[in-house]
Amino acid sequence: MKNVRLVRKDESAVSPVIATILMVAITVVLAAVLYVMVSVILRPPPDIVTMTVSVEARGTNWSVEVIQAAPGQVPSATYLLVRNPGGGIALARTPWTNLAPGNWATYKAAYQDANPADPNIVAGDSLLLDRERYPVGSSIEILSDSGILAKRNL
Repeated sequence: MKNVRLVRKDESAVSPVIATILMVAITVVLAAVLYVMVSVILRPPPDIVTMTVSVEARGTNWSVEVIQAAPGQVPSATYLLVRNPGGGIALARTPWTNLAPGNWATYKAAYQDANPADPNIVAGDSLLLDRERYPVGSSIEILSDSGILAKRNL
């Protein structure tokens, strides 16, 4: 009986150059897939706006009226931050409870509760801001401990 060989005597399957190119290509593809997976995980969540406000000029003040607010939002856990037109901070993060009319001289901003019997921020509540201290081009951010509730330009 004759011994039949099914395998060629030449045992190399692919040339070393082709093998190197394939290894580099596989590594690049795996790195790209890993980059996409990690970048999706590390991307910060978008700002979730949970309060709707309207801004209008009234005399020497800006009136920022709450149109809609998330249930359970209270003035002590809600903050106002005002940036000047250049992006610098004109009013540091301040709780709405500090924006009492008696503190107008300090902050040039006041919180007006439309329904004092309700401890929550509700539609109709508003903020007054001095137009001289916070000119056109300034922006307001209404914040909570969990993030930005609303953001508007004056």
